[in-house]
Amino acid sequence: MWKFFRSIRSWWYLVKQLTQVEIIGMYKKSFLGMAWMFILPILAVIIWVVLNGAGVVNPGETDIPYPAYVLLSTSIWGFFLEAYKSTSNLLTKNGRMLIMSEVPFEPLLMQKIVVHLINFIIPFVVNIIVLLAFGVRFSALALLFPISLVPLLMLGMALGMVVAIFRIIMVDVANLIDEGMKLLMFLTPIVYTPKITSNWLEVIVNYNPLTYLIGFSRDLLTSGTFYMPLQYLVFSGISFILMALSFRFLLKSSSIVLERLINN
Repeated sequence: MWKFFRSIRSWWYLVKQLTQVEIIGMYKKSFLGMAWMFILPILAVIIWVVLNGAGVVNPGETDIPYPAYVLLSTSIWGFFLEAYKSTSNLLTKNGRMLIMSEVPFEPLLMQKIVVHLINFIIPFVVNIIVLLAFGVRFSALALLFPISLVPLLMLGMALGMVVAIFRIIMVDVANLIDEGMKLLMFLTPIVYTPKITSNWLEVIVNYNPLTYLIGFSRDLLTSGTFYMPLQYLVFSGISFILMALSFRFLLKSSSIVLERLINN
């Protein structure tokens, strides 16, 4: 772990430069630019609210108005998913740099974290505004919300690092996992509450780590309560362990990955 932070400190200038290039590159060709950070989450909420109003989706009873519930839940889900996506493309997007220089994985990984956090801040501000508009009042415990998201970040990056290797040496497996992530959203209480009547879905939800990692952060922010704290702590610990193991796996596979990158 100390080696990780020492490496980041040594390569911090590169982290800043790569972050700046990626943020500017994401929006410079778009007319609306960074406004998409506001538009996309709002459009997603409108879709689910319409489906709920039409009776297609029955989310169950929510403690806060459904539009605010969906916006916050999908934002937290997006925090996890984007951590996975950015990390899973770590090697393909930085392949040339890894081949032509001696840049270690640590600064490249840190750069993905920084970009990910920047991209999350603006949609999160939208969430706060919407929650306040719907009459949600925050307690002092809401200040712990950013910290509560750390296990989700670790879990997303852990999965992403493994898939990043698969994307180089076993592309079909990586694509299969990508599709599985789309399905996972509907098996997680995001557009519906954890209290559901479907027996088979209830079993999946109960064994889904994201149920507790997302639910804990959501309730902490909106009601100042701890949702299933024991399960949250257990899966948080597992997330940190998976992060460490995945990073070690990435380092151990570096020679094979670089060889494949050169041959491709």
